[in-house]
Amino acid sequence: MAREIVRKMYRGFELFSELLDRAVLFSVVVLSIPLVLIVLYAVFMRYVLNAAPIWSEEIARYLMVWMSLLATSAAMRRGQHIGLTFVVDKAGPRLRKVLNLTAYALVLLFFSVLLVKGIDMTFFVARQRSPSVNIPMWIPYLAVPVAGFLMVVQTLTLLFKQLMPREDKLN
Repeated sequence: MAREIVRKMYRGFELFSELLDRAVLFSVVVLSIPLVLIVLYAVFMRYVLNAAPIWSEEIARYLMVWMSLLATSAAMRRGQHIGLTFVVDKAGPRLRKVLNLTAYALVLLFFSVLLVKGIDMTFFVARQRSPSVNIPMWIPYLAVPVAGFLMVVQTLTLLFKQLMPREDKLN
């Protein structure tokens, strides 16, 4: 009975993780289109017409921050973040599982702090405006708690996957 509940919770986390991952990847692609167009426009204006727009660098920077922070959750889901695995690779299966669980727990703690502090930071800058395009600064800063939330979900999914018996992961 308890095992079936855990299995359903794992599958729910896995489905939610996959849906978030698809939405994130779509968002990154969508954000990359204006980024490329703005940078091309700025380069053309600067080097061909010798009249660089003052707003292009700021908008490009905010788009790049959003893209980078969103993409971190997709990398987390796929296990593509940089890691020092030489100790884990030398460990036996039981110790490897303990090391992985410990690492995921520490990563989860870090991203939980990032989420909470990102929310605080976003509220702190809520009344500020950006210098050249005059948008509210909470918009660029919101990328931090959003990324924190996405990373918490992906880390919980990976943690859950480590805790599941092998036969449940294969189904």
